[in-house]
Amino acid sequence: MKKIAIVFVCLLFLGVSMAAAAPEMRQQQTTTLDPTGTFCGNITYQRPGPNATIIGTITGNYTLRNRGGQFNGEWDTVNNTGTFRGRFGRHIFLARISMMVNGTERSLPIIGFIGARDGVFIGRGMSLIGPALYFKGTYT
Repeated sequence: MKKIAIVFVCLLFLGVSMAAAAPEMRQQQTTTLDPTGTFCGNITYQRPGPNATIIGTITGNYTLRNRGGQFNGEWDTVNNTGTFRGRFGRHIFLARISMMVNGTERSLPIIGFIGARDGVFIGRGMSLIGPALYFKGTYT
């Protein structure tokens, strides 16, 4: 039994070594994405749709990388304005929003889900304080 396990481990190491030594055998990604762009959208309390009440707007820039990207921008509601910045990967994003409160800048971390297809993005952001907000918009 020990001999079989040792042979299996040796074959595993041999296979991994061969895969690392021959990178041209790996499948190449042929999809090209524009590495930078802009986005704009609306913030709502309910899932975006015909009955959703828009409570604010978001605008900003993004930069794509191999497995995600980063973004920054500004948000605006009836009562407040501020900035946000963060990173995203696949369908999850982590961000920090900032706003001025009584002359002091306050920030709050946010985690959420995001999806994008054909120039349109949609997502939901949650934080420790306040309700979960939905957002939907376009990107270029």
